[in-house]
Amino acid sequence: MDILQIIDEFENTVEETARIPLTGKMVIHEEVVYTFLDKVRAMMPETVREADWVIRERERILAEAEREAATIIETANKKLQKITGESEIMKLAKAQGDEVVENAKKAAREITQGSYSYADEVMTQLQSELEKILLNVRKGREELRVNLRER
Repeated sequence: MDILQIIDEFENTVEETARIPLTGKMVIHEEVVYTFLDKVRAMMPETVREADWVIRERERILAEAEREAATIIETANKKLQKITGESEIMKLAKAQGDEVVENAKKAAREITQGSYSYADEVMTQLQSELEKILLNVRKGREELRVNLRER
């Protein structure tokens, strides 16, 4: 029997008790009242223990939920930091990649310019040598003409 049943039983007893006419009062034997009070007192410690257990269990569940919420928040923050960090790493990698590409293009332009300059220098020397050879060929032909006329 639980405490609510005892209270219901006491309420039924009160309702069934005879009333004093015109006063609205009733008479309940002292023994009946004390019997119900004893039953309530006997049940009270168990009920109080149950209520205390319910309160402690509620507090435990709330504390556990708060710990889980804190863990979830911490995990989310770590993931956010990781994603942000990865994003920063990606930005840094892209910037470095762009710099490498730009340096490679610059080096390619310098190599191309250098090769053109070298080719121009080689051709200038070749032209100079060819001009000397041509000059020698002209001189040789001139000598041949002079020798042909003299004979």
